[in-house]
Amino acid sequence: MAPIPQQSRRRCLRAVACVILFTIAWARFLSPAHGHPIGFSGLRVEIQPQTIHAAMTLHTRDLGTWFPPAKYPDYVKNVCDAIAKQASDCVEVQVDAKPIEVRSVKASSPEVGMIELDVDYALPSNGKTMLIWTKCLRLLPIGHQQLLVVDDARGSKPETLLEDTLAPDHDSVEVDIPSVASTSSTQPATTPAHVASNSRSRGISFFLLGINHIITGYDHLLFLAALLLVCNTFGEAASVITFFTIAHSITLTAATLGLVRMPARVVEPAIAASIVYVGLENIFGTHKFAWRAAITFGFGLVHGLGFASALREVGLGSTSVGIAVPLVKFSVGLETGQLCIAAVILKIMLTLRKKQPDFKRQWVPAGSMLVSVIGAYWLITRVMAG
Repeated sequence: MAPIPQQSRRRCLRAVACVILFTIAWARFLSPAHGHPIGFSGLRVEIQPQTIHAAMTLHTRDLGTWFPPAKYPDYVKNVCDAIAKQASDCVEVQVDAKPIEVRSVKASSPEVGMIELDVDYALPSNGKTMLIWTKCLRLLPIGHQQLLVVDDARGSKPETLLEDTLAPDHDSVEVDIPSVASTSSTQPATTPAHVASNSRSRGISFFLLGINHIITGYDHLLFLAALLLVCNTFGEAASVITFFTIAHSITLTAATLGLVRMPARVVEPAIAASIVYVGLENIFGTHKFAWRAAITFGFGLVHGLGFASALREVGLGSTSVGIAVPLVKFSVGLETGQLCIAAVILKIMLTLRKKQPDFKRQWVPAGSMLVSVIGAYWLITRVMAG
């Protein structure tokens, strides 16, 4: 890379100073420590030989209003304890319009940022219908959605009875099940405001979830923008995007299927570190294609682990029934959103390269410094949060 003239260097330094001040103010008030969308959780209900097991997965970033951090100093542990005590206010299962007996409750954190509530209910005999009611949706952020999957595991092969998407205006579903009857003498609680039968069930759009995840995945977009910042031609950009796509598709699939598992306290800082590195490499590196392709592929593997968290948050993982179709739809949505955004970014950058002779000498270093500053902020906050 050619040395930057003194006058241009001064302009860059002034631009960088403004960028740093803006970034500090932006980070102070917005605090985007996590570059992922807010608003998804999962609930899996499984009918077993003697019990009905309900497992609800929630992300801690969605619990701030329900459990204010100021009141819970040891946040994850304290919130787990509180949720376990309030299990009946989180989810309720009824058979033939009567709440059934709760046998055990457990709340734990399977990985950083995730809380799972497990509730076992006594299975009545000869019941005809089962109602599942998520009571806590109104306490979660506006727009929050919960993927509900109901399985019957009493046979030799688990059978999915229902997939539905719950929301505050659709917080319960009724499922027809064979050979189950209510024997509980407990009086029914207040009737849920919204009950949906099997015929009215609506599944979550994993294609749209993938698009939403990449559009609101600020860290992934910043990494992609940093890669494209030094691309001189469409061919270079297409190659970079291809390496990134192949790499994150490998780890996304492996992590979602449970073949690879890395805790978020490692993955999230690693993603931020990749942003810092690419920004600095844009300024001080030689931009040789082979090296660029290698680091893009390597960091793409890390980003794929981050993408997989979106599916784990809605309860999809190695124990999921029919994971292949949701995974493919999510991946297609992810790539569709990514290609659309990359096309816009690339068009802007290639146009600036033609119209601004000093783009490479001035704007690439300034933009790369901005990328590194934001990445460094995310890195620090994620390490501290982990």
